[in-house]
Amino acid sequence: MATELRNTGISVVGDVPWGTHFCTFYETKQDLLDILVPFFKAGLESKEFCLWIISNSELLTEQEAMSALQKALPDLDRHLSRGSLELVEHDQWFLGEGTFDLYRVAQRFKEKLDAALAKGYVGMRLNGSPAWLYEENQKELITFEREADSVFHDLRLIASCTYPISESGADELLDVAGTHQFVLTRRHGDWAVFETPELRQAKMELKKLNEELEQRVIERTRELRALSERLRSTREEEGTRIAREIHDQLGGALTSLRWDLEEVGDVISEPADAAQLAALRKKIKAMMTLTATILDTVRRVASELRPTALDELGLVEAIEWQVLQFENRTGIAVQYECALEKVELNSEQSTAVFRILQEALVNVHRHARANGVLVDYLDAIPAKIVAKLRLEKKGRGGKTVTVVAGLPQNGAFLKDLCQDLKRACGTGGTVVDCGVELQGDLRDRVRESLLKKGFTVKG
Repeated sequence: MATELRNTGISVVGDVPWGTHFCTFYETKQDLLDILVPFFKAGLESKEFCLWIISNSELLTEQEAMSALQKALPDLDRHLSRGSLELVEHDQWFLGEGTFDLYRVAQRFKEKLDAALAKGYVGMRLNGSPAWLYEENQKELITFEREADSVFHDLRLIASCTYPISESGADELLDVAGTHQFVLTRRHGDWAVFETPELRQAKMELKKLNEELEQRVIERTRELRALSERLRSTREEEGTRIAREIHDQLGGALTSLRWDLEEVGDVISEPADAAQLAALRKKIKAMMTLTATILDTVRRVASELRPTALDELGLVEAIEWQVLQFENRTGIAVQYECALEKVELNSEQSTAVFRILQEALVNVHRHARANGVLVDYLDAIPAKIVAKLRLEKKGRGGKTVTVVAGLPQNGAFLKDLCQDLKRACGTGGTVVDCGVELQGDLRDRVRESLLKKGFTVKG
């Protein structure tokens, strides 16, 4: 069922979700019109099909209802000609075959909705008054309201039931109130709203969930701040390390090279014998070696800032190169396993993976005191995944959901898969622990979509 909110047109109620079933107790004919005229006006303006059942237990005739609607909706004739509004008499709807069958009547609402949806309406809203049932069979009235509530819950439908206070006893009012999600009263122009225990409990649970969510947001914010501080600290440490390396190694090597050049300059400024020339050649050879060392250091520092292997060879070979560099520099043995020749990632993603590996290796060297390191590539290839489908009942009324379980514990993978399945099935869904949950019994569509992606599917 869609979770969008719909405008009831009733000021004290506001917006409600599809599947809402409420009742109103009213005192006068004008009170009844104050309830239903804005209710149906909002429905017609929102492209909903509207069904108004004029009951013989009401204080209103069909002509009076039509006249009141005409005043609120100057273009009412247009809605009537399009079939957007139907006013049906009580006997025609409830006693179509001469007798009242509560299950058949409840099913008729669903059939009417299906027909409206087929014509392009976004949903349906209706009003009726089964108050007449109370005098004939009190138990049957309550059974009917409960059956209707059960049918309406998962439909794109908003249902209003109206009961005249003057024609209803206290017992009837109390019995009826318990079969609806909330209760309104309209008495000589004054409104009041009463919640059922179920709705009150649902609001309390929602408030609790909101408080828990707020606490989780606070905790996650605190964790993100700590992570941000850690990243900043890591960048500072890395910058300090690179600066020290440049100062100590490059600075020292260049200083030594300058002194050697000064010495060479002194030697060649005067006539030299064979021994001096031999020493000069030796000095020049040492300078060339030092120059090569400097170049190696420059290349290594530059590669740590932005590895050229990542741009020229791709992520797989860049990781292999980094692993070899780490092993040579630290003496820690590294076992690298990757059966893939190429990984399909964009430049930013490849850089992120490479940096994560670099930081992990740095942490191993600094803190782990390890003798060896294993670098392995774990993927989420659909052909290797066995997706398990099952149905579950969730929430009030036992709403059906399709659960896809047995998936890898990879947040990005689950999020992308959830989005794909929601688009493929045209429904809502969310990521749950190691799986995806979709609204409704969608096993066939989900199975078809997963098989196309190469998954193995069970259930």
